[in-house]
Amino acid sequence: MSLRDDLFRLLSQTSKNQSEIKLLNVYKGIPISFVTSINSVGNFEISVPVSKQKIASLYHQRETYLLGEELPFMLRSQVISLNLAKDNAILANFEVAKPGIGKRAQVRVEPDEPLIALIRFINSGYELVAPISDISSKGASIAVESYLFSNKKLIPGNEITVSISFSDILSQKIIRLTTKPLLRTASWPDGIVTITARGKIVSIFNEPYQNNLRAGMRLSFQDLARTVVSQYISQRQAEIIRDLRVLSEELYRRKKQLG
Repeated sequence: MSLRDDLFRLLSQTSKNQSEIKLLNVYKGIPISFVTSINSVGNFEISVPVSKQKIASLYHQRETYLLGEELPFMLRSQVISLNLAKDNAILANFEVAKPGIGKRAQVRVEPDEPLIALIRFINSGYELVAPISDISSKGASIAVESYLFSNKKLIPGNEITVSISFSDILSQKIIRLTTKPLLRTASWPDGIVTITARGKIVSIFNEPYQNNLRAGMRLSFQDLARTVVSQYISQRQAEIIRDLRVLSEELYRRKKQLG
């Protein structure tokens, strides 16, 4: 019996027993999960009910991860269609997910406006300017074009200092949050708050289908810098959840127009 047959046997058993499954997605860095069940199992796909509030994350990512008591491992699947009239999704092309999926220790958010990092490599004095792909309370990742940068610099374990500048809108919120004097780890000339943190490179990999390298950095945000990052993450979370709600409403508005 093939792996595909084994997976569909497990999914059929889950559907027959009406057992709950959890769908996991990531929308702009925010983990989105919800509990559902399996309506039906076909030869190549399954059908699952999805609420109006959750369907937008499936539409955006075009894939989802499945967890269930009767599934011995997490499954990755593609979203091949969404039926807004019946509020369900059709999932297919199942495979066993890579280890570590769904185990984020900190919330990571993707910036909306460009967020630029100035990275200094402590042992070499080399400097790199790169856009931040996502940021958490414990670190960040950057994307660099592989043909413009030597892999020899982005080596896990290399110690770095990172400076990040945020918009004046955030800086005004930070000023209202604290009465402390300016600290070495943060300043806001001309209404822009700039923070500095020490850390090291912890991971490096090629992004699929792109000529980019993604580097993960573990950073130690101290004092006011920690406040700045926490406020930024909180603000972005609220914006991302609002964007998800707007996307969901737009999808159903289109459905009504076409129907």
